[in-house]
Amino acid sequence: MYDVALAFGDSITQRGYEYENSGWLTHLSNRYTRRMDILNRGFSAYNTAWAREVAPVVFPLRRDNLAKSSSTKSSSSSASSGGLSKRTENTKETLLELHTTKSKWPSPDATYPWFYPKVQLCILFFGANDAADPRDYRHISLSNYTKNLRYMVNMLHNAESAHYSPDTRVLIVTPPAVGEKMTEEQFNNRGWTYNPHNNTVAKMYAEAAIEVAKDMNLPFVDIWTAIERRVQKSNKHRPVLIRNSTFSAEIDPNAIKRIEVDDGKDYDGYDEFLTDGLHLNSNGNELLFELVATTIGKNWPELLP
Repeated sequence: MYDVALAFGDSITQRGYEYENSGWLTHLSNRYTRRMDILNRGFSAYNTAWAREVAPVVFPLRRDNLAKSSSTKSSSSSASSGGLSKRTENTKETLLELHTTKSKWPSPDATYPWFYPKVQLCILFFGANDAADPRDYRHISLSNYTKNLRYMVNMLHNAESAHYSPDTRVLIVTPPAVGEKMTEEQFNNRGWTYNPHNNTVAKMYAEAAIEVAKDMNLPFVDIWTAIERRVQKSNKHRPVLIRNSTFSAEIDPNAIKRIEVDDGKDYDGYDEFLTDGLHLNSNGNELLFELVATTIGKNWPELLP
């Protein structure tokens, strides 16, 4: 088995393999073909509290526990089958030595069924649901959000944890920016009386995620700022849209260059990166992939494919 990168998150991660939206994990998987397997552990609608509950079955057990378990199973298997042939044992030992001592990175053909894959990288990507309106069942307070992020990081980096994996690199991704007009339309269509998603609140959770990352000396990807900056920059050059209107010839001639008559919908530019105001479209996914890939290369060049 190849070593793995584990993407643990909510629906934005779950949709990371959507081919129609150029999923960010699809790009990452392609980048690491024959180098590292990308495991998608995205759970739609999950917040960090629910993530804590499933984390024990998402994160592998610490490797010393796996070794003991493997040894027990191996002994039992050998006893029942009469043991492996000497030639097989020698081949296994030779390949194991090559894999563990002569290279820190597996060769393109290093697929050995007796290897327990190692989690080289864990991408934690939560917050979009935590940041929902307090009336929403998905909401998690800002303080609990940060506590939960720290808890999951410590599951991997605390020596007392049953999932302790000191060599697993952890990358935190912030929740994305929110297209409020889009989410309002979506939830109105579902009969909701309020819009559960707010871009200003999403920013607060993004900043909190960054604070956790910095405090724990972890790299991070700020997808909220990346989207917001591009949207605001684009808005400066977008035409002023006038809905089903006529305008007087007395309007400043210079302003007319920025005026269009449009019967379509205006989502303030967020539809350039989001499908429904919350989930990423092709542009958003490609942007996230580039940020993740760049951050990996900058902080852990040994993981470059």
